Amino acid sequence: MSAPVHPSPKTLHQKLRAAQKAITSGRLSAVDSDRHVVADMDELGVDEATYWALLPRLIEAALLNGPATSYAGTRPPRKSTKHPAIKNLELWAFKVRLPEYPFPLYFKFALKPHPKTGEIHCIHIDCHPDR
Repeated sequence: MSAPVHPSPKTLHQKLRAAQKAITSGRLSAVDSDRHVVADMDELGVDEATYWALLPRLIEAALLNGPATSYAGTRPPRKSTKHPAIKNLELWAFKVRLPEYPFPLYFKFALKPHPKTGEIHCIHIDCHPDR
């Protein structure tokens, strides 16, 4: 009998819910926002307000579609090696469709506990058309 494959559907659901809670609680930041966010906004053809409003909708869509179906990451999840702020954190990537876009959208984030409070922060990494 083989071992369960990480991440399980339950784990994916928990990660999406944790990101959702962090975002609604105002605990959202981005890595390389000058580079990634600007490039993603250009590629999507949206302004900054529209871009940031997409994130909660994408998470909700992934939850509704089924986290395991929407998951676009590796098994096991890759860990960040490039960005000091998220070094060694698991990267959570998903792909979903929203009605106003003719293509699937790919988004990726990491979850980081605050060192003192333990509150989870959502660190946004990518949001662009799926490639």
